[in-house]
Amino acid sequence: MRKLTFPLALMIAGAIQGCAAGPSFFGHTDKTSCFEPGSDEWWAEKALLPPGERQKCKKGKVWPARPRSTEPRQQFSHTYYSEHYWPLPYVCQDRAAVRDVMDMQVSLGWQEETTIYDRHFDTVSNSLTRAGELHLERIVHFVPPERCAVYVQSTHDAGLDAVRMEIVQAAVASISNGRNDIPVSIRECQQNSRAASEVESINTMYNGSIPSPRLSSAGASAGASGSTP
Repeated sequence: MRKLTFPLALMIAGAIQGCAAGPSFFGHTDKTSCFEPGSDEWWAEKALLPPGERQKCKKGKVWPARPRSTEPRQQFSHTYYSEHYWPLPYVCQDRAAVRDVMDMQVSLGWQEETTIYDRHFDTVSNSLTRAGELHLERIVHFVPPERCAVYVQSTHDAGLDAVRMEIVQAAVASISNGRNDIPVSIRECQQNSRAASEVESINTMYNGSIPSPRLSSAGASAGASGSTP
């Protein structure tokens, strides 16, 4: 029991002093810092040390093999703090990274929804088709104000892009009753869907290629009405 008295006294004195390296009256020094151990500046400097084990070179090998900090170890109180509040603050960085990716996906999704594609223009006059006008009306009147921006798909032809930009800007001014807070810009993209006329043509060809026997919608409805008592 007597052997433990002196170490316990040192630990108590160090705890009272508040410095993990021991109380100041023992005349200790910290070779890794230019501040007086136990001072506010010293603690502020030590608070910046990263948590976790340290990488060391021993007997020609690096321990541990995975990358780790080579800075001085944390003070005991800081180690306790890191373990007590783990995974903070690092989980905040992970969550922020996930939110950034999600925000980017949302932003790109709104760009897709507010883009006037090549299919929305007449191939001869470059004026907006009826589908293009309806799409532009939806953008102006129903898209949230913070997302309300009109993009025009680039044709990689500066002259043609300028013509389409002018047409869309005039249409926006007409639809929005003179609002000037809706930006119109060229966007480098490709359309990932088909025009409604193309979808209708595909559906018509599909229905026309169904082999016999087949029931027409008119015959089916007539049969259903005739079987009703």
